[in-house]
Amino acid sequence: MPTQKGNRREVILRSVANVLRNSRLSSLTIQDVADELGMTKGNLYYYFKDKQDILYQCHMRSMDISLRALDEALATGQTPEEKLRLLLVHHIRGIVDDGFGGILQTDLENLRADQRNHYVRKRDRLEHGVRTLIADGVKTGAFECANIKLAGFAILGAINWIPKWYRPNGQFTAVQIAEQMSDYFLRGLLRQDGASAGRNTKTRKAKSLSSDQNRDLLTTEG
Repeated sequence: MPTQKGNRREVILRSVANVLRNSRLSSLTIQDVADELGMTKGNLYYYFKDKQDILYQCHMRSMDISLRALDEALATGQTPEEKLRLLLVHHIRGIVDDGFGGILQTDLENLRADQRNHYVRKRDRLEHGVRTLIADGVKTGAFECANIKLAGFAILGAINWIPKWYRPNGQFTAVQIAEQMSDYFLRGLLRQDGASAGRNTKTRKAKSLSSDQNRDLLTTEG
């Protein structure tokens, strides 16, 4: 059962998310959080050891949201393309709606080595999940992708940048952004049989990596 201190920690982390979502901060300060909560910096240290502790907790919350999206997509999707779309939609919605996605471009280098390693392990699991779904789509013939690892980086990199330009009162809703961007990413992967029918087979093979090379890229963490 959550303790009073635990509940207060949750409120503070939500305030950090609000600060990140409603500003264009490139670096988060304890004073920013204290101002959002209307409390002193000294009181914040009762709930968290230091700024790095707050940042670490926010990074982990963000990754937990994304990994839940991965698990749900794998459990409910029927085909690789359906699973990948579900993952991307839920991943984007999690980043935009929960606010913790704003931490993705903020202060990662200030975490302690053990904290950063823990975060990177979770991040690698998400990246590997995306690569695996792309590779599965290539195997079924649904996707055409010359470099699975690069495609995964491009997709996740574009998503990670959303908190930099998204505003809750902006032109696009979170749902519109998640649905339309996911469709855009999928269109870039889907095999275009009509467009490629007239291509020379030898040329197409020369431009694409072999299945063995793609498998190496899939399993090599960047």
